[in-house]
Amino acid sequence: GTGTTFSIDVDGREYWITAAHILTGAKGKPFGRVAEKVVELQLLNPAGSGLAWVPIKFSVFQPAEDADVVVLVPPSPILPATMMNGNPPAVSSLMLGAPCEFLGYALGGGWRGKFEGNRYFWMPYVKHCTVSGFDSDSHLWILDGINNHGFSGGPVFTGTGNDLKFVAVISGYYLEPTEVIKGGRENLQPDSPKDIVNTNSGFILAYDIQLALDVIKLHPIGPVRPSK
Repeated sequence: GTGTTFSIDVDGREYWITAAHILTGAKGKPFGRVAEKVVELQLLNPAGSGLAWVPIKFSVFQPAEDADVVVLVPPSPILPATMMNGNPPAVSSLMLGAPCEFLGYALGGGWRGKFEGNRYFWMPYVKHCTVSGFDSDSHLWILDGINNHGFSGGPVFTGTGNDLKFVAVISGYYLEPTEVIKGGRENLQPDSPKDIVNTNSGFILAYDIQLALDVIKLHPIGPVRPSK
């Protein structure tokens, strides 16, 4: 499968986070365990002229509980010096109704951004969401927004620049059964025969970033990223 992964620094070391179901193939709970201690994943080359993929091997660590989160540790730094300011990468809390955003490579990839020197890079889509609820037993954020395939594993965050804080990891969305009318426009009558299909409810499911941070504390082996 395809999805999104993102990098954070903890104590000056580089780690990557994504959704467990991308590696296990699970369609929902239980998300399963990754049997291999080391996996090879294909990362999109952001500077590639097309969809160019770079194979990288990662060590894999998961929370003890059944959560759609996995921590990936590369053998050496993948990205240059971090842009984070050294503050804790997670929020402590958010109020109901608080605004947040999430990133991801949906629609089969991202979009092509043009920068100085006519350089092009693959960029993630940015979407807006708000906090609808939080299941503390499952460490699950319920967000109001439209999630699409490809956002799985992407970060939910608040703030920008040095004030950016991670909130959660995108897992999926609730499905809602909806009636659809069979046939063409000539059947648009109240008593027309109908089918039931599952549609995107607009409620996003995302697992708290603290799950990943707890795993990292147990396995502080990320490669040291060069300082700026």
